[in-house]
Amino acid sequence: MPNLKAVLLWYCRTPRGWRRFPVLLGRNNRIRHTLVMDQGKEISYPDGRYQILVYEGSRPVYKNAGDNAADALAARDRETHLLAAKLSADNAGAKIVEEEKRTYLRRAAGLYVQDAENRNAKEAAEQAELVTNEFMDVCRKTFVDEVSREDVFRFHKALRERGCSDRTVANKHARLKSFLRFAGVDPDIVPPKPKYEEALPTIYTTEEIRGILQAADPYMRIVIEMGLKLGLREQELMYAEWTDLDWEDSAFRVQGKKFWDFRVKDSEQREIPCASDLLKALKAWRKKHLNSRLIVGTTSDSPNTHLLRSLKRLAKRADLNCGKCDGCSSRLNECQGWTLHKLRRTYCTTLLRNGVDLKTVQHYMGHADLASTMRYLRPAVGKESQQRINSIQWV
Repeated sequence: MPNLKAVLLWYCRTPRGWRRFPVLLGRNNRIRHTLVMDQGKEISYPDGRYQILVYEGSRPVYKNAGDNAADALAARDRETHLLAAKLSADNAGAKIVEEEKRTYLRRAAGLYVQDAENRNAKEAAEQAELVTNEFMDVCRKTFVDEVSREDVFRFHKALRERGCSDRTVANKHARLKSFLRFAGVDPDIVPPKPKYEEALPTIYTTEEIRGILQAADPYMRIVIEMGLKLGLREQELMYAEWTDLDWEDSAFRVQGKKFWDFRVKDSEQREIPCASDLLKALKAWRKKHLNSRLIVGTTSDSPNTHLLRSLKRLAKRADLNCGKCDGCSSRLNECQGWTLHKLRRTYCTTLLRNGVDLKTVQHYMGHADLASTMRYLRPAVGKESQQRINSIQWV
């Protein structure tokens, strides 16, 4: 007997990767949005969307149902009624012909971007819009079902011809794959992610840190020291408020801000010990900005969206550019080696090299898994490492 049940699932990101779970229903028979039963525990995984599981023969088929709980329930009910109607038609020797609805590629891209915005994943939404537009410029197809494997390869080629690095091509491929999966494209169409040589993570040297701090004005000095000694992400810096600081316990709490519509990545708060010299600098900065809400906001106390550009311009003025990268030879002459994220990598590596255990560093960094933390660690080199190697009795 054919399977007439349509099962509604929550397809979501977990610490173990993307997983599917049956939705949980409340007493009023409404979906308990984002909540699932995982390993015997009720957990909220907000990064996800609904899917409907049906069977074509013995083959499971997952149909996207969006991220609205009420709409997903209605879609499941329609699917259940359709399965029942098909069975009745088969028993009567008839056949139900479903109207084929083709999805426009541009509409699918818009929904994909909207999905990220609905999850308040602002950076993901920006990347989604960028990559889908780049792909559609190359693909030039109208409907989702017209996308082919060759279109993806042409996308790779176009990126390389533009001068994108192998790593950039691979990263854009991963975003494109996510979009095509969201749009319902057969996953067999998408080729494997292009390979690239994994470079060592870059960190700032002591000389670079001293040089940039010496050249910085009081504002940029606070920005740099918070990035270096708290390991904050760019948006975490932008939305850092004075209320995040626990002056008594010398700690900084990374948390969402409803006022700014800002959420912490992976929706998990964390508390980071604040070095005494940084705490002293922040207290002095606070005295000069008693009426501000944000620690490093603009003069109008709004989030500063130009922190990265300010850092690059500071490095340029201080004659700290490497002089070798594409950025240094560009019209803006802004070195690619100076980034806020590099401060975060330097923070992570410094903690690990100074004996802080890996699990603790993982918490301070806000990583969902240890592997992410390990990717930030640059192996030690220099005189100390050379002395250790020389002290080894090889034979």
